[in-house]
Amino acid sequence: MSTHPVSAGRIDRRRLLATLGAGLSVPLVAGCGIRSHEPLPDPSRPGTRLDAMVRDVDSHLNVVNAHTGERVAVRFMSGGRERRGALRKLDWIFRDWRDEEAPDIDRRVYWALAALSNSAKRNGHSGEITLLSGYRTAHTTQLLQSQSAGASSTSYHMRRRAADIRFEGIPPQEVARLAEWFEVGGVGRYGSRFTHIDSGPVRTWGS
Repeated sequence: MSTHPVSAGRIDRRRLLATLGAGLSVPLVAGCGIRSHEPLPDPSRPGTRLDAMVRDVDSHLNVVNAHTGERVAVRFMSGGRERRGALRKLDWIFRDWRDEEAPDIDRRVYWALAALSNSAKRNGHSGEITLLSGYRTAHTTQLLQSQSAGASSTSYHMRRRAADIRFEGIPPQEVARLAEWFEVGGVGRYGSRFTHIDSGPVRTWGS
């Protein structure tokens, strides 16, 4: 393996593979309120790199909401159990801030973000996540549609299963490539603005 430093803003996926260990086989749950090591069947996603690596992913997340300025830095798992207080704080940051609705976010979204953050930290970045959009109500979706913002009526944001994000110091295209490598679910590229991830079937779109 090369010992040369990683270029600014890029992730060394070979180093990540070595440090996280792709040989693990414990599934990552796709639903909410269930311990991560108690898998639920998901025929649309029979087993991914993210599922295989979950035991070695540190669940610490440092998230700032781009619209409200609120920030949370928590570890949502400890000793194999969910930390409900930490998850409530994350759910609030991921709420629809226009309508102030904060349902439980699909825990797979948080695990995907944690895996991406772990990788960023291992490559010399802060791992800080800027959240542009988490959960969206039907009302907010209609508002965005009226503003020609391109919000879909079938969006995973409305199902509490998606996040539009940026990582400090890392180009969105690189975030998208790593999310695809992890097989997190859906990965959308939106130029230099942000990366979309969701916990739906593995698929990609965008430039």
